[in-house]
Amino acid sequence: MGADSSTSTVVAAAVLAGILMGCSAEPQQTDELEILQSALPADIDGWLRDGEVQIFDTESIFSYIDGHAEVYLSFGMKRCLSQRYRGPDDEPDIVLDLFEMDAADNAYGVFTHDRDGDVVDIGQGALFRESWLSFWNGRWFGSVYAEGESERSAAALIAIANATADAINDEGSVPAMVSELPTGGLDERSIRFFHTQEILNGVVNLGFANPFVLSLETDAVLGRYQRDSGTAWLLLVEYPDGATAGRAEAGAREVGIMVRRDGTRLAAILTPDPAEPAERLLADAFGGE
Repeated sequence: MGADSSTSTVVAAAVLAGILMGCSAEPQQTDELEILQSALPADIDGWLRDGEVQIFDTESIFSYIDGHAEVYLSFGMKRCLSQRYRGPDDEPDIVLDLFEMDAADNAYGVFTHDRDGDVVDIGQGALFRESWLSFWNGRWFGSVYAEGESERSAAALIAIANATADAINDEGSVPAMVSELPTGGLDERSIRFFHTQEILNGVVNLGFANPFVLSLETDAVLGRYQRDSGTAWLLLVEYPDGATAGRAEAGAREVGIMVRRDGTRLAAILTPDPAEPAERLLADAFGGE
């Protein structure tokens, strides 16, 4: 009877340990990309899903969009989902690329990389031009393009983008730095949010190495201004520390850029014409002081 009692105690302890381990285990993480993949429409206006969804990470993305992958990586891309839709009759195929970014700020940022097109009510912001539509929603950036142009394919392209955005259960905010741009004379469609010198040069090509010491650790916002008879671009940069901001201030002055710094925040005037109104704009970047 003593042996049976000992055996029962061991079994009971093992069962209890299993229960406790089960209770303490973390719940299984939900993969949002898999959920979105399953939510993609199979048929929209006669365009049918063609082939399996392709998933690219930060390494394999170069095999898909070599030459432009660096843009997405500079905005914290994690993964990209790509799905082709086969067109009916003689209509062109449509390709959906959905990028998972590391934060909503960066989804907005990559959306502002190209501001051409007509505003469309999709997601938290969308632009449509010719055979391409881009949108952002939360930390997701979508690119939908048709491999040809027709009225019917344009309508299907918009429908695919809309269905994809509706499936995203996420919402973000425009980066706080954007609201810190002075509003007087600002062309809102010119606003860009980014991190690196390469992205800045795509808008205002300075031809310099990297005077602002921009990197993945810096947040930057750029806007174009028209004031009186003058025009200029205003750049605001937030640095991780004052030492880096100080080096950027010195580097910008060395190449003749009008700049001002307050702690970890730097403001600079790019391509002013003429210079006098730009001086006021620089002051406005710090509250008109």
